[in-house]
Formats: sequence, C-alpha cells, structure tokens
Amino acid sequence: MSSPGSADPASSVDPIDLSAFLPLRPAEQTLVRAFVEDDLARVGLRRPLMPSTGIVVRGELIAHLARSASGRPELPHRVQLVGAWIEGPVDLRGAVVPESLWFFRCVFDSTLRLDGARIGGSLSLPGCLLPALRAEDCTVAGDVALNAGCTVRLDVRLARATIGRNLNLGRLQLRGPGDRADMQVQRRLVADGASVAGDALLTDGFEADGDVRLVGVRVVGDVRASAARLSGHVNGSGERGDALNLDLARVAGNVVLDRGFSAAGAVRLRRAQIDGDLDCSQAAFDAFGDMGWRGAVAFALDRARVGGTLVLARLRQPLTRATLADASVGSLFDDSTTWGDGLVLDGFAYRQLAAAAPASSGYRIEWLSRQEPAHMGRDFRAQPWQQLIRVFQRMGLSGAARDVAVAREAQLRRVGRVGAHLPRALRWLPRLAHRAFGLLAGYGHRPWRLALVMGALWLACAATYEAAATRGAIAPAAPWLGTDARLQACRALHPGDAVDWTRCTALPAEYTAFNALAYSLEHQVPLLDLQQRKLWAAAGERAVPGAWGWVTRGVASLQVVSGWLGCLLALGCAFAALTRGRSET
Repeated sequence: MSSPGSADPASSVDPIDLSAFLPLRPAEQTLVRAFVEDDLARVGLRRPLMPSTGIVVRGELIAHLARSASGRPELPHRVQLVGAWIEGPVDLRGAVVPESLWFFRCVFDSTLRLDGARIGGSLSLPGCLLPALRAEDCTVAGDVALNAGCTVRLDVRLARATIGRNLNLGRLQLRGPGDRADMQVQRRLVADGASVAGDALLTDGFEADGDVRLVGVRVVGDVRASAARLSGHVNGSGERGDALNLDLARVAGNVVLDRGFSAAGAVRLRRAQIDGDLDCSQAAFDAFGDMGWRGAVAFALDRARVGGTLVLARLRQPLTRATLADASVGSLFDDSTTWGDGLVLDGFAYRQLAAAAPASSGYRIEWLSRQEPAHMGRDFRAQPWQQLIRVFQRMGLSGAARDVAVAREAQLRRVGRVGAHLPRALRWLPRLAHRAFGLLAGYGHRPWRLALVMGALWLACAATYEAAATRGAIAPAAPWLGTDARLQACRALHPGDAVDWTRCTALPAEYTAFNALAYSLEHQVPLLDLQQRKLWAAAGERAVPGAWGWVTRGVASLQVVSGWLGCLLALGCAFAALTRGRSET
C-alpha cells in the first residue's frame, strides 16, 4: 500500500476498490486522501455558486467511500468534505455507515438519500445547499445537524428517524430561490414519529416557507424554536397550511417558542405531552393575519398536557382564534397582550395562575367573555367559569371567586338559559326570581347583602310601628279588653283623638308591653312567637283617624311576605354554599 501522499490516491487505498471511478477528479483525489488520513477534505472555502473542475465530486464516490468501511475496523474513517459541488445523487438507502458524514458549505445537485441507513456517528450539513434530504427510518448515533445557514429547496424528511443526540436545525433555511413560480412548490419538514435523545433545535433564525411537521415526535430534551420564522404553504385557493405541527409529541423537557418566534399558519400541539414548560413569550401567532378571515385556528392546544407553566406573555399581537379545549397545564402565565377573540376554553384546566399573571376578577371575567360567541350564548359552556372559580379559591382569592360566580349567573340569565325549560309564557317568573336572588344575595355568593336588606327592613318597619302606635294605630288585641272598664281611663285622656294604647297606664299589669322592635321582628321572621302579634294589632279604621290604620296593616302584610321571601333566599344561600362545598371536595 502506498503512502497517503503518493501521486495516485487510488494506490494508497488498496483495501478500497475505486476502479469504477478512475480517473479521479482533482477534488475527488483530495477527498480520497483525506478519507484515508481521517482528515478534512478542503476543496473550497465557500459554498460554490456553480460547478467547476476543481470542486466537483461525484455523489456515487461519496456513497462508495461511506459504505466501504462497513464491517472493516481497519478503516474507521469519516467522510468530511468542505466547499465541494457534489454531482449526482448520494444514495445510501439501507446502508451501514460506521462513522460520521460531515459536509460543510457543499452544494448537492441531487437529493441526499439516507432512508433506512444506519450511521454510527453524526450527520452534519452546516452551510450546505440541498434540493432535498430523505432520511426516513434512518438511525443516527450522534447528531443530525442541518444548521449554520444550511438551505434545503424542497423537503426534509426524517419520519421515524432515530437520533442519538440532538436534532440541530439552527439557521436552517427551508426555502426556494424566491421566484413567483417557485412559491407554488410545497415544501415540508417532516419528522413524524422521530425519536431524539437530546434536544430538537429550530433556533437562531430557522426559516421555513412550508409546513414543519413533528407529529408524534419523542424528544428526551427540549424542543426549542426561539426566533424561528415559519410560514405555512399557501395553496391555489389561498388557504394556508400549518406552520408548526407538534400533535401527539412527547417532550420530556420544555417546548420553547419565544424571543420573536413567528408563525404564519396554525401552530398545533393537540394531544401533546410536555413534562416541562410551554414558553411562547414574545411570540407572534397568525403573523400575516390571514387565519381569522377564513375561520382557521391559529393556536391549537386541545387535549395537551403541560406539566409546567404555559407562558403566553408579551405576545407581539393578541392570540385570536386559539383553542385550548380539554388541555391541562400546571400554571398559566398570561398578560394584557395575550388574548384576542374567538377563544375555545371549554375543558381548559390549570392548577393556578402564575405569580406575575393578572389575578383581578375584572381581567379574568373579560378574558372569559372573549370565548367563541356560541360558547357565551346558545351553547354556553360553564366549565371555564367553574375552573376559574376553583383556581381563585385555591389561591385564597375568595372575593375574586365570588365576582366570577356572580358574573357567570348574570351571563346565564342574559343568554336565556334561566327558565329555558319552561313554556315561553312562564319563563319570566324564574328569570324574575333569579334576578331578585342576584340583587339581594349575589346568587348566594354575597349573603351579607340579604342580611343588610333584611336588617334595614326590620328597623324601618319598627320605626313605622312606633310612629303608628303614638297615633293610636296599634291597639291591644285581646278581645276581653274591649269591655274592660279600666280602659275607659285611657279613652278619657284623649277625647275625640286616637288613643296611644301602648302608653296607657290603665292596662293590666300582666299584659305584655308593646315593643316596636320585637313586633317588627315577629312579623319578619316566620314562625317566631314573641307574644307581640298575639297581644297587639293594627287598630280598626274607625278607631284611627287618617291613613295610619291601613298604612300599618299594609306594612305588616308586606313585611310578612318579605320575611318569607327572605327566609327562602337564606335557604337558597345555604344550599348554594353546600353545593360549592361538595364541588370543592
């Protein structure tokens, strides 16, 4: 075997049959020599703009070298190529490649094919230009790196790939040359069902003019798309596809879509499982504003599970037409920039609000009012309101919880849900009762209102009875007193005028004295017996000049009715409190 520095590179690699590739081109000689020495093949310094004699390497030769070391421990060498124009396909489908494949600033004029390949090292393409990459069902022991300005004109397909370390797509450009005809070409990055033992990185200005699909991906580390700019494909009908699809993903770390992440098209995480945080701070969803006009969803988190915090703070524009149906997160961190209209929050569960998130009842009620109009009207959804009430109670914000509960009841009446099961002609009755219950007791959440109202009514009626008594409108009720001669002295003191019977000293000593407060209380509290109504009553119309007789009778009757209504409202408050207690447990 000749030395690596001999004039004929083919002779220096006797174990490798290169007869099919002779004569070798200058760049190919450099590649073969570097392969033998396990060194970099420096064909050029920059990514070439066009092929030339000194930089062209045949793709078949690269595939042949990569395969040649399989099962041969005496050749543990890597393909490492810089600045080359690679002519023709590099086809390693189903191949066993024991070492890494490393290309830097190279141009591939044909698709790189690695479907079903097993690569013992890493697959690195920093700064390269490729028409497409096909690596489905591929196994890579190290990193897969399409980074540092790597550009792919069409598709990157990594479905069901197994990656032993990181998937590094930092500064990847998934885009065409930019002419109008090229805009109709659908591009995709597809890694459905892939398994990544490290992080999946779409960072540092990652750009995609096409769909990015990571459906069902399994990532042991983080999924990071900080400052990424994604734009879903627009078809001939003007409909935009998904910008990022992480449906069914399983991520042991965090999912980070922050620091200027921008998506024109839907961002989907339906049924995703994220053990850490989902951080979307400073992100822009529906960046071009073309999702709402056709009713498309801009952000979908349906049935997802986030173990940490959902961060939707400092967004560059409000999140409109987002759906979080049946999603569950540890805590929610949002702010005044977060929410637009058309939200779907039914089933959205969160254990608490983050410390920096707004916790005022006014802000939260306004947030819930931004739900899909149907969910606030004919198809009213109660769960988002109940969830917020439970969270406020868990956080010790009982006042805010009551405010939300009252707002929920008011919304139910406003949309016609109260009494809706009754015939139309009778619906006014439960709605009137519901309205009264809200005004007087806050639907059971503000019972102190009822206590204040009933207390004020008791005192006002007592004052009325006291004034009526001085004008003779309240007299002894015992029938035997009507013929008792001792009472003639009281009448003699006020000839021609009404008699103030409550201050008559001629009444028998055993007769209970009149007490306006007790008299009023006995009228107001059903079934209470303080001997006042039994012994004292409103005098007849003939005995009392003016209107005080019938006024006293009217006030007494109204107070009895009000007392029964107050009792029923108090029972309603107790029942509401009992119901809340059961729901909390």
